[in-house]
Amino acid sequence: MKWMQLAPSRACAVAVLLGSGTWLIGPAAQGQNTQRSVQGRVVSGKGVPIRSAIVYLSDVRTMDVESYITQNDGAYRFERMSPDDDYKVWAKLGDKKSKTRTLSSFDDRKVFYVNLKIPTGK
Repeated sequence: MKWMQLAPSRACAVAVLLGSGTWLIGPAAQGQNTQRSVQGRVVSGKGVPIRSAIVYLSDVRTMDVESYITQNDGAYRFERMSPDDDYKVWAKLGDKKSKTRTLSSFDDRKVFYVNLKIPTGK
């Protein structure tokens, strides 16, 4: 039996009713892990890691926002992101803010590495 790919960068759940009344289920419906994550560092304009910056992750569809306070080395990480949603990620320290980066649902990477730069002057 030949499978037809319906979406080039996404796993699709496909069910086919065979003549005998038996259902054949495609790979996505069999528990395939399709979650994504984003991780990186928050740094100053000169590349110095920023401790205690707040990194925000916003689901564009649901408008849900999660936050993470960076560690001593400026590191952050978000996990369990849906492959079907677009996200925006940015960082703030006081009244300074990094540029907002968009993570597209059409990008099939499982892990995004995004470094965010906050212009602090340090």
